[in-house]
Amino acid sequence: MENRMRWVAAGILVCFGTAGAWAAGAPSAAGAPQGQTAPAAGAQTTPQSGVNPEAPDHARAYYHYMLARRFKELAALYNRGDYIDKAVSEYKQAMEADPDSLFLRTELAELYWRIGRATEAIQEAEGVLKANPNDADAHRLLGRIYVRNLSEAQPGKSAKEILEKAVVEFEAVSRIEPTDTESWVTLGRLYRMSNQSGKAEEAFKKGLTSEPDSREALSGLAQLYSDQGEYDQAIDLLTKIPDVDSDPFLLGMLGYAYSQSRDYDKAIATFEKALARDPENLEIHRAYAEALMGAGKNDAARDELKKTLGADADDGQTYLRMAQLDRQEGRFDDARKELERARALIPDNMEVLFQQVLLESDTGNDDRAIQIVQNLLKETERQDGQYSLGEATNRAIFLERQGLIYRNEEKYDQALEVFRQILPLGKTQAPRAEGLIIETLRLDRKPQEAVAEADKAVELYPHDRSLKIIRASMMGEQGKVDEGVRELQGMISGTPSDLDVHLSIAQIYSQAKRFPEAEAAANRALQIATRPEDQNRAQFIFGSIYEREKKYDQAELTFKKVLTADPLNAAAANYLGYMLADRGVRLDESVKYIQKALQLEPNNGAYLDSLGWAYLKMNRLDLAELNLEKAAHRITSDPTIHEHLGRLYLQMGKQEQAQAQWERALKEWPGAVSSDFDGQEAAKLQKELDELRQRMANQKPARQ
Repeated sequence: MENRMRWVAAGILVCFGTAGAWAAGAPSAAGAPQGQTAPAAGAQTTPQSGVNPEAPDHARAYYHYMLARRFKELAALYNRGDYIDKAVSEYKQAMEADPDSLFLRTELAELYWRIGRATEAIQEAEGVLKANPNDADAHRLLGRIYVRNLSEAQPGKSAKEILEKAVVEFEAVSRIEPTDTESWVTLGRLYRMSNQSGKAEEAFKKGLTSEPDSREALSGLAQLYSDQGEYDQAIDLLTKIPDVDSDPFLLGMLGYAYSQSRDYDKAIATFEKALARDPENLEIHRAYAEALMGAGKNDAARDELKKTLGADADDGQTYLRMAQLDRQEGRFDDARKELERARALIPDNMEVLFQQVLLESDTGNDDRAIQIVQNLLKETERQDGQYSLGEATNRAIFLERQGLIYRNEEKYDQALEVFRQILPLGKTQAPRAEGLIIETLRLDRKPQEAVAEADKAVELYPHDRSLKIIRASMMGEQGKVDEGVRELQGMISGTPSDLDVHLSIAQIYSQAKRFPEAEAAANRALQIATRPEDQNRAQFIFGSIYEREKKYDQAELTFKKVLTADPLNAAAANYLGYMLADRGVRLDESVKYIQKALQLEPNNGAYLDSLGWAYLKMNRLDLAELNLEKAAHRITSDPTIHEHLGRLYLQMGKQEQAQAQWERALKEWPGAVSSDFDGQEAAKLQKELDELRQRMANQKPARQ
């Protein structure tokens, strides 16, 4: 015991020999009357005779303060509760000796916080602030307490109140100490949680003003930009962090931003660098696999996911990614099994349910898909309508999918109602929602309402290029070709973002049958397309232009080029197959292309029509009937589908049904959106319909 006490005493003397903490604001600095200083280190620690008993005894306060610090250290070293109790006791004795010391109260509050006695910590810190509202340490401590409480709180009113309290405290710290980068970063994160993206951006930038190389401020601002879909800005920030400071987390964030920007080659390279530094990081392995999937390297992605399962056979996230891959490749039964496995392993993961929504929708189980997404929306709904950025993004994704299912079912009013629920989720989500609303009005054959909505949206979000492109494209559809093209040309900025502008110009010219101009615009798009995905988009537009020009050999070569680069491009496979079927050439090959498209999207009405049309050309009437009737059920307003079904019925001898389908086609074609069934086709079909009616009239027996 004697040796032990000697060791403790020696430790105390060592602490006394370090006066830096005291000079920085220990008891005497905070509690002594103005002009009074702390005693020198090692000064007499017992009251002297003749000293005013009501005056602060700085020496005794200092003595008990240093004992409290020592017991804190011992408690941390040996994890003993009795040392904590002794530390608290020593702080209280120090405060008795110097009752006006705010520093001591803050220190005690800090200790209370660290040992989980939050209520007492708050009381002490609030007491300090009553005496000195500008005490940054007390504000900082209260803020940290509320941040910790926030992580433990259930979503709802209480969590919102705690978040607001944390914001108030760190706002105070940043006001009192405007160069405190750490507090600006914390404040930025809190603003981000409370869906105040503008204030969050400003806070992170203030932190960078104080410390331009701050890893935390740079990554916080980059994360904010990623939340908002501003991936180019996120990439710009993250690439400023020196390579030596870029840990796997930051590299993962950068790889994700590259993936979302569809720059998959850079995403793959970045994830490979992250994995070289942290080979066991399963999260990065999964993100790497997703980037490989995005680049069309599905075999490599599958191998990567299998490796991950080899490392952890019960990794639910990897089963989720496997299900996503199998769904995209049309292996729906495998995808369903993998989703069931993922759900068993990670039952509370919302993405599992969302992937199930996509699977049910792809396989035609729309009612089931709607039920699941409605449950997701109900579970994530906040009664006060206040959502964090992440929550708002998730909710927008759920609502968009629900609306798209309704729209694919031609339930346009329901789709519009759902899409409009996205608008209040904030300016990050609203422009996308406006685009969905405009497109739905367009498909519902309400062109004037669509134009009015587009005008309003462009006025609300004047910097959103996608909305301007939609509006200009509608001008082209309504015959205002030059006006629409002029509006698009005014958006050309000499940057990679011009790709969508040039492709839209090409489509407007193609629809107007101004093919040389359409080819020129598509060629300009191809010249600036650096990413494989963008090159495929440009090539697809080229193929469609060639087909409309009846340059079938060039069109076929172009679509095959797309499929070589992207074997899962269902639209290109269908277009090539339909083009062969429509000309009645190489029909077996035509069917294979269309079946590939339907393997990927088995309930696509346009693809079902293509397959039915190919079977009709092959005189396989039973298969033609099965697919064309499915197509007409899926898409009720497409004149081409009704024309094809009418020809099938006529060949089957069902003249009245053929007549009904042709009448429906002629009724639908004037309002058809982006249909090749134009005035010439309508005139030709009208003539055939008149001839059919005449034949049917001649076949009726004469009245007696």
